[in-house]
Amino acid sequence: MSLTNFSAIDLSRLPAPNLIESLSFEKIRAEILDDFKTRFPDAELNLISDPVVKLVESFAYRELLLRQRINDSAHGVLLAHATSSELDYLGNRFEVERAVLEPADSAQIPPKPAIYESDERYRERIALALEGFSTAGPAGAYAFHALKGSQYVKDVFVDAPEFAYIDLPEQVANLLPPSARILVCTDDAGLTPEVLSGAEPSEPAPGDVVVTLLTSQGNGQATPEVIEHVRTQLNKESVRPMTDRVHIKSADIIEFELDAVLHIYPGMDGPALVEEAKVSLAAWLAEHHKLGHDISLSGLYAVLHREGVQRVELSAPQWDIAVQAHQAAFCSRATISVGDEHV
Repeated sequence: MSLTNFSAIDLSRLPAPNLIESLSFEKIRAEILDDFKTRFPDAELNLISDPVVKLVESFAYRELLLRQRINDSAHGVLLAHATSSELDYLGNRFEVERAVLEPADSAQIPPKPAIYESDERYRERIALALEGFSTAGPAGAYAFHALKGSQYVKDVFVDAPEFAYIDLPEQVANLLPPSARILVCTDDAGLTPEVLSGAEPSEPAPGDVVVTLLTSQGNGQATPEVIEHVRTQLNKESVRPMTDRVHIKSADIIEFELDAVLHIYPGMDGPALVEEAKVSLAAWLAEHHKLGHDISLSGLYAVLHREGVQRVELSAPQWDIAVQAHQAAFCSRATISVGDEHV
């Protein structure tokens, strides 16, 4: 999730820590052999069938397994690498529970187990947990509580309208109290009359906070149910600062279609290349189904081009799709076919 205006560290891009060893069976085997030869300098271990050599290999393999177990245990206490129950224990430190997508149903035959949120989404929420402790209204806190409000929230953008003072003519200023100032809204942050429907005042005001939601359902547009769940969460007394007025809205979805033709070299398996391209494209589109992520032609060409493809002909989209922070692009249809060989 991009959390567009929150600069959380991308844990997946962190290098492996020094406590994680790089293991090699051959290296461990050589170290044990060297140690043995130091203790018994007259020993001759020239044959791989020698019983001592076989024992050394057995010891080396067992040591390799032990060190790998230590590596796995170290991974289990790192937020970037922990999975499953280990990640649950890390979340418990910050009072962040894994969300239940579908509750268990023991009445079914066979009983239906509960379905929980993915490790990736849960890890992102844990990383935001410290932001959630703040009651001063930072963007990270609103993002954390929005994700907590509904398991279907995929991405969040937090914004606020901007205002500017205006200078009044002296004749008008004399009619107002000495300390009176006039504000005008220079950026409504998406607070349209539809979003402000039923609110008082019915126009942007200082203290307004706009939380835009992208969901994992359908094309990403937030349903009224999701919006209501998030609104309830963000308006709790322990969450919302008293001076804030929170508005929840769905992301604006920019739908597009994709039509591509792969021109391949002679002798290549066209259907197989198309299937590979479809898998890569689906992963790329899922990665960029986020708030504020442009869909660039260069990115599409890169993901469609692979070994065996001479060139890619992309007829749709015909230009880059620029996406603002409150918008997300969604591919409603993708068609990939094989063109002429050696063209």
